[in-house]
Amino acid sequence: MNLNEDRILFSKIASGDETAFRLLYHRYNAILAGSVKKLLKSDMAAEEVLQEVFLKVWMVRDTLKHIENPGGWLYTLASNYSLSALRKLAREKQRQEDVAEDLPDDADVPAGIYAKELQALIKHAVEKLPASRREVFMMNTQEGKSRKEIADALDISENTVKNQLVTARRFIREYLEKHTGTRLPILLIILLSRFL
Repeated sequence: MNLNEDRILFSKIASGDETAFRLLYHRYNAILAGSVKKLLKSDMAAEEVLQEVFLKVWMVRDTLKHIENPGGWLYTLASNYSLSALRKLAREKQRQEDVAEDLPDDADVPAGIYAKELQALIKHAVEKLPASRREVFMMNTQEGKSRKEIADALDISENTVKNQLVTARRFIREYLEKHTGTRLPILLIILLSRFL
């Protein structure tokens, strides 16, 4: 990865540039996924950690311009969330096995907590969509269908599918902004929508 390009991306994201955020995501998601999956040995757990990493990037975007090594910072963030997820799994395993020694209640907050809260809000927003718009949105995010595939399946035009998706995403984004006070990039909303 090019350090200068990464710093420029971080600087743009710090200013709220969603295109830069999307570029950063596409640049680092697959790379981070490899090491996170190796550590967690679970695709689902790795996906949750990566959601949390990119959510964190957006939430602390104001501070990004001060980070000297963006790639290193992202790796550290991914490692910390992965270790937190492993600690959570270890705690759950100990509870299931009824180990005598209890873990303290004030242990680290597991990765994924905030993402889960946002997913619950997204789920409520999706439930408020009109049935046809909800169906188009779910086919796209849950089933990974393209606009053309959705248009063919529902016997509607591709343009109608596009309009339904744009309107659904705008509604969900506004719903989240109203309930969290934070404007999230569409990319994050789509990522969080995959596991509703």
